[in-house]
Amino acid sequence: MKRFRDIKIKRQLQAILHVLANNEEPIGSERISEILRLSGIELTDRAIRDYLILTDRMGWTENLGRKGRRITNLGREELETELAVDKVGFVSSKAEDLAFRMDFDLIKKQGKVILNISYLKKEYLPKYINKICQVYEKNLGMGKLLTIADEEQTLGSFRVPKGHVAIGTICSVSLNGIFLRHGIPMTSRFGSLVELEKGEPKRFTQIISYDGTTIDPLEIFIRGRMTNVWSATKTGNGVIGVSFREIPSVSLNKAKELAKEVEKCLLGGILAFGTPNQPLLDMSVPNGRTGILVLAGLNPIAILAENGVEVVSKAMNCLFDYSALVKYTEIEKLVKKII
Repeated sequence: MKRFRDIKIKRQLQAILHVLANNEEPIGSERISEILRLSGIELTDRAIRDYLILTDRMGWTENLGRKGRRITNLGREELETELAVDKVGFVSSKAEDLAFRMDFDLIKKQGKVILNISYLKKEYLPKYINKICQVYEKNLGMGKLLTIADEEQTLGSFRVPKGHVAIGTICSVSLNGIFLRHGIPMTSRFGSLVELEKGEPKRFTQIISYDGTTIDPLEIFIRGRMTNVWSATKTGNGVIGVSFREIPSVSLNKAKELAKEVEKCLLGGILAFGTPNQPLLDMSVPNGRTGILVLAGLNPIAILAENGVEVVSKAMNCLFDYSALVKYTEIEKLVKKII
C-alpha cells in the first residue's frame, strides 16, 4: 500500500482486504459495507465498489461477478505490508477474535477449529513428511491432526500457489476457544522458545509478547531458524516453540479435567500446568492466576526450516472444519496421492 500516500485511503483499502481475507466465500460491496460498519468504519457501497475496481486492477482481488470479490494471494501479501503502527497488538486481538468465533463442540466432536497454514515446494514434501510425523509421535506438536492441500486447491480461503503444497496444522489458540466455551477465559501472554532437557521444559530462551508484535512470534522464530525441534524429537534435548497462557487459578482443576477431554479429540497440546500464584519457568503470574505452557502448532513445520527448506507459514490463518482433518499416521498416504 506504499503506492498510496494518503493514509486514510491506505487504511480503508486495508479494511476492505481484511474483510475479504476473513471470509472464505466471495462477498459483494453491500456485505462488505455492513461488516465494516460493525467495526466502526463508514463507507458507502459506491465507495467500496470504486475501491474494489482499484484492488482488481492491482491484482489483490478477483471479481467473480454476482458472487462478489475474493482476495488473491497477492492481496494477502499486500496486507503484510500495511502500516506497522496499525498492526501493533494485531496478533493478540486476532487470537481473541478467532477463539470467540470458534464453534468446536468437545462432546459431539464437530465444528471448526483454528488452522495454521504453511506452504512449500512440492518436491520437498516426500523427503520430510516422515520427520514431520515424528514430531507428532513425540507429542511435540499441537494435537495429532493436520491436513494437506495440493497446488491450486484451497485451505480455508487460501489458494495454494502452483508448484507448491500446503500443510494445515492445528493452531494452539484452538485451546483458547475450547476453554472459553467451557467457561474458562485463557489469556495468551507471549510466544516463546523453550529449551527441553530429557523431554522436560527447563527455561525460556526467547520471548515475544503478543501485545507488542505485528507478526506471530513462532513465524519469526521459524524464519530465523532459531528452533531445534528435530533434536528435541530425537533426543529429548532441544529448543521448541511454546505459548505462555494464563487462566484464573480457581478454574485449574476444571482446566485439567478439560485438558483430558481435549486429548481424546486429538487436539491436546499442554506441555505443563503451573502452580497457582507461582512462577512457571521463572515467569511470574499475577495473584489469582496460573501459568500454562502450550505447544506451538507450527513445531512440526519448524523441521523444514531447520533443514534449509524455504517454507512460508501463516499462523492463526482461518477457521477449519474438524472433520476434514486427518491423524498424522494417515498423512503419508495422502502425500503419495498428491506427489
